Amino acid sequence: MFRYLNRVLLAFSILFNTILGGSTNQSFSARNWQRRKRSQMNLVWLINRIFFWEYDHCRESYIKWVIINNAIYHYDLIGQRRFILKGNISYDKKL
Repeated sequence: MFRYLNRVLLAFSILFNTILGGSTNQSFSARNWQRRKRSQMNLVWLINRIFFWEYDHCRESYIKWVIINNAIYHYDLIGQRRFILKGNISYDKKL
């Protein structure tokens, strides 16, 4: 039951972030950590206090988002045609 509620809350966090103009599949916590890294206004201190039982909630959320986002990007590349240059000759290679 805890895992289910956790996933529902994550879905709401992603929806809330998307409504506010954030990146796809990024939670509100991860977005705030990203804003902190860019020295922009953020709510990291507040979110981390809400999730007091986790060491650094926003940072961990950001790390998870980067890993998942990179995996999605590489998955999308599978099957696409890529041109590989060898010397002056280009080869059309399917990955």
